[in-house]
Amino acid sequence: MVYFTEIQPTDHYLEEHEKDVPWDKVVEIIFTTKNPKKKGDKFEIEKDGYYILFEIKNNILYVINAKKL
Repeated sequence: MVYFTEIQPTDHYLEEHEKDVPWDKVVEIIFTTKNPKKKGDKFEIEKDGYYILFEIKNNILYVINAKKL
């Protein structure tokens, strides 16, 4: 379980990935996943044909990458 108080997209997500995976889908996947996999200092989710990479800094979840698998 990861804890955060806010979700923000990174510039990389907005520029490269938002057109493929809309923000509302990213938020839905994050909130419906109980145990994301830890990958170094970041976390990843593979669910329902999507891949999400994010990190948490200062209680803010930053979405780095979102792709359709």
